[in-house]
Amino acid sequence: MPLNARLHGKTGQIQMDPAGGTALVTVGDMNAWTLDMSTDRADVTGFGDTNKRRVSGLPDFTGTIGGFWNAVATSSPAYFAAVLAGNPVTLRLVPNSADPTVYFQGLANIDGSVNVGSGGAVTVGGKWDAASNWVIKP
Repeated sequence: MPLNARLHGKTGQIQMDPAGGTALVTVGDMNAWTLDMSTDRADVTGFGDTNKRRVSGLPDFTGTIGGFWNAVATSSPAYFAAVLAGNPVTLRLVPNSADPTVYFQGLANIDGSVNVGSGGAVTVGGKWDAASNWVIKP
């Protein structure tokens, strides 16, 4: 193992199959993704406890994706076609494309947005949440 196993985000990747299957392709022109695995917690504080107590429930896989608008390469129109179809897509989030065996994957409901400002690039983004069980590989 290398002395420094920390990564730079430049090698991240987003892959998607709009049909919800296993034919994943890299979504072009993307430059950001987030994954939040916050866990539900239920208050189980009882009589006589000296502080609040909680138990953990299930993680809620949610996040965001972002990038740049590109109609020429069709990456942006293809992404928004998947958004508007309203069906869960297979989403794979890869921290380091040089090691594609490490990833987070599952069916996801996706949203989309386009952001246009006079001082910068036209960007695209969206929120996603789990539509089925997710896996963390390896």
